[in-house]
Amino acid sequence: MAGSTQNVTMWGLPDKKPKVAPPKCFNIASRIQRSGVEQPMTCRVHPVAILKILDAYVRRPEGAKRIIGTLLGWISEGSVVDITDSFPVVHKESSTDGVMMDQDYHKQMLALRQKVSPREVVVGWFATGSEITPISAMIHKFYCTKESQFTPTAVLPGPIHMLVDPALGAQQSFVLKAFVNVETKIAESLLQFHEVPLRVQTSAAEKSGISQLMQARRLTREAAANGSGPKDLASLDGFEGGLKELLGLFRRMREYVQAVTSGRLEGDLAVGRGLTAALCAEPVIDVASVEKLCNSALQDALMVVYLSNLTRTQIGIAEKINALPPPPEN
Repeated sequence: MAGSTQNVTMWGLPDKKPKVAPPKCFNIASRIQRSGVEQPMTCRVHPVAILKILDAYVRRPEGAKRIIGTLLGWISEGSVVDITDSFPVVHKESSTDGVMMDQDYHKQMLALRQKVSPREVVVGWFATGSEITPISAMIHKFYCTKESQFTPTAVLPGPIHMLVDPALGAQQSFVLKAFVNVETKIAESLLQFHEVPLRVQTSAAEKSGISQLMQARRLTREAAANGSGPKDLASLDGFEGGLKELLGLFRRMREYVQAVTSGRLEGDLAVGRGLTAALCAEPVIDVASVEKLCNSALQDALMVVYLSNLTRTQIGIAEKINALPPPPEN
């Protein structure tokens, strides 16, 4: 691992060399049972966080078996933890010496992320693999401390540990699991990891980005099959694709409404309320108003372009005047 030893803090390695047994851990695949008044905690992970984990795993150093990193997000809707982002943390681990983590890198990356999105805080950490190891228990101990800048709350008293298994199984999909540590009074070094519900949550913006990636992949494959170069996707292509998708949704909605009104299909009250709420949420604007708005925006854009060209011309004339030699003295 590059860098001086001052920037690397060792966890699980004491200053001296006596052998210390690592904390024990249990991988208990059961949900947390709380009282009937409290709601069970659930986790929602966004595709951006998963893509960053997989990208870091592909780019891992030579010889590294797995990667670890920090999970960012917030608590929403009472007892739901949203995992919105992630970043890997430089580390080195071995079965004999324990694990070494670059805490300074973790703090610097967290500070940069919070400048972009102050709402995002540390909610846990991730690791690639299919099981929890004793070294994972050491790393979890770090994220339980104030050095990781994790803040315990009533909903989330301890950091979340998410396992991402990049190995594709029989169903050609990787496995995602989330765990929380439950304190036990038997021994302080005993960690019990209980699995909590986890699902992938995709926002509208992320769906648009993923559709663009899938379209670029399809165009690349078609270009490779035809023996030509791949086509570059411009911003206008994304806008056009979004309009086509919106038009397709309108057509599906119209077909559904026509089938219900004609009696060919039994109507669903939930779908009807959803369509009504979506249509009433947007203001009704006639075509003339939309055309007037577009013309006004176009005129404003043309005026900005004209003023920019005029300013550029004036600056060019001023530079040429200043570059002229001074007149000779009489």
